Amino acid sequence: MPLYIVLGRLTHKAIANAKEIAARDTEGERIVQEAGGRLLAHYYTFGRYDFVAIVDAPSEEAMVRILISIGRWGTVSTETLTAMPPALVYKAIAGT
Repeated sequence: MPLYIVLGRLTHKAIANAKEIAARDTEGERIVQEAGGRLLAHYYTFGRYDFVAIVDAPSEEAMVRILISIGRWGTVSTETLTAMPPALVYKAIAGT
């Protein structure tokens, strides 16, 4: 399954309702699982982004469903990167 790195920022709505963050995290993980994916890691960070998540999703379409479902809450904005394991990159380069 493709891996995705999700870089996120909390909105003012999320900060105003900070006591609900654990429940939102649990619900977010449930949404990932319902889409056939797995939340491999989730960290809160300091700096440009407020959190980083690594998601293993079955397809780009599934990842879109996950991001739209969570985005509807209005509590986060995200930037998502597709991640490739080094071995896959090495294989691709070998074929050039």
